[in-house]
Amino acid sequence: MDCEIADGNPKIPNLYEGVLERVRSDYGFGPGIWLQMEPMHRFEIRKKAKEYGIRNIVFNKIVGSLKNVVTSVQMETRLKKWRSGIEAVVSNLKRGFDLFRCEWKGRDHFDAKVLWSVIATTSE
Repeated sequence: MDCEIADGNPKIPNLYEGVLERVRSDYGFGPGIWLQMEPMHRFEIRKKAKEYGIRNIVFNKIVGSLKNVVTSVQMETRLKKWRSGIEAVVSNLKRGFDLFRCEWKGRDHFDAKVLWSVIATTSE
C-alpha cells in the first residue's frame, strides 16, 4: 500500500505517521491492522496507530506493560501466524537464492532494488 525510501536515518515514529497519512490520502481510509516487528518506539507507535483508528495492533515482542490491541483472540492469532509466514518466505528466499545483500551500487540502484522487491512480494 505504501513504500518510502528515506534519506539518512529518520526517527521511526515519524516514518509510521507518514505511512498512515499517505495511505489515508491515497486510498481514502487508513489500515485496520498494524503489525510491529521491532520493539523500538512501541508505545509511541501504538498511540499514533490508535489516533488513526487502527483497531488491531500486534507487536512481535511484548515488553513490560505493552499489550497487543486486538478485536479478538482469533484475530491476534491470525496476525501472528501471518507475520510468521512472511518471515518464513523471506528466510527461504534468502537461503534459496542467496539474497543476502544488494550488489547494485549507488542510490539509484538501491532505490530500484527496494521498489522491485516490493513489487515482487506484493504480487504473490
